[in-house]
Amino acid sequence: MFKINPSRLRYLLDLYKLSKGEFLNLLNRNKKRDVVSLESLNEILDQREKVSESLLKRIDKIFEKGISWYVTNRGIPDVKKSSIFFRKDIFNSEIKLESIKIVNKYEELSTDIKILGNYINFVSVKTIKRYKLVDNPENVALEISSLVLKIENDLIEKKIIQKIKLGDSRGYLKNLIRTLEQLDIFVFEHLEMPRKKDKVNFNGFFIGPNMIVIKKQHIRREIFTLVHEFSHYILEQEEIDDVIEEKTNFNKNKVEQWCNTFAFYFLLNNQKDKFKKLGQASKNNNFYREAIEYLHNNTFLSYSAFYTRLRIEEKISEKDYKKIMEEISQIIKKNKEEEKEKRRRENEKRVAAGKEPIHPTFKAIESSLLKELVKINYFEGNINENSLREYLKIKPEKNIIDVIY
Repeated sequence: MFKINPSRLRYLLDLYKLSKGEFLNLLNRNKKRDVVSLESLNEILDQREKVSESLLKRIDKIFEKGISWYVTNRGIPDVKKSSIFFRKDIFNSEIKLESIKIVNKYEELSTDIKILGNYINFVSVKTIKRYKLVDNPENVALEISSLVLKIENDLIEKKIIQKIKLGDSRGYLKNLIRTLEQLDIFVFEHLEMPRKKDKVNFNGFFIGPNMIVIKKQHIRREIFTLVHEFSHYILEQEEIDDVIEEKTNFNKNKVEQWCNTFAFYFLLNNQKDKFKKLGQASKNNNFYREAIEYLHNNTFLSYSAFYTRLRIEEKISEKDYKKIMEEISQIIKKNKEEEKEKRRRENEKRVAAGKEPIHPTFKAIESSLLKELVKINYFEGNINENSLREYLKIKPEKNIIDVIY
């Protein structure tokens, strides 16, 4: 039997914004009889009642902190420093339990990064000046895109990254991540398994001072999300965001309005003049479909991003905007269904030929900045092989030599 550290359990209830009743509902879910009553929970929090290992495991199914986390005597040193959820009350996404869990895991990684940095005297320095909301986001986007392009060209010249073709969206995303790492920004791509029941409901988030996390999704939306979160870094404004490229109601939120504008014009880059020439989109000009097709093919912005920007700048009516966005949504849905059907037919042919079916594999873009930080700490003896494998997600059967050299 174990005594739970009540300050730690209360911390989790506050972090997840769970009342005792809500916590008990999660704890007793799918059980004919209650595992814990309100009376027992109060006694556990007052340390008058011990808990079994099976109950600890059931609690940990909710929070995934590891059993030892609940029973250690150490308190939480600084609540505000520990989580964005104690530093902010309102977010641009209705945060679900699974999202809080994932954000908190990256926050713990952020703390580990600071510790690993201290071991080797690595100090992250922000080389970009802090911009403010009074600064014009279009002008800032031009300044920053020039800086980013200079860094990218330098990396290409040193053969650290490869020059990509215009249509290579995934290649652009990888290059942009590698470029931002040169500014000491830790960028992580969060990958969710398709069959996972509980999904996160964020597209990306920025945690100060220098961590960006983006969810793997439709590639152009993911690129937009990365640049949007990068603009939060520029403003030094932490945030958790949902579907940002398709939001037109940012007028009440000046920070999000600024970040959305920055992201759009950063990605529009040298096509700005062509976009600015567009007037009122209507049936008379076929809603500029031809011009937007050209812009889509010459940037990494999505169709929805272009029409959303036209709506924000009041160059298309709300009625027409909604109709076009529905058309775009239907096209995306149809393309997904066709791709799924194509894979199904191909696998049927493979099975008929006595071959194994092929299932799509998903791999997140890794953080080379974290990899380098972990490798140096391992070589200097600050962390062991188990920690190295955990940080870099190296499977037990894989030789670490193949990964770290």
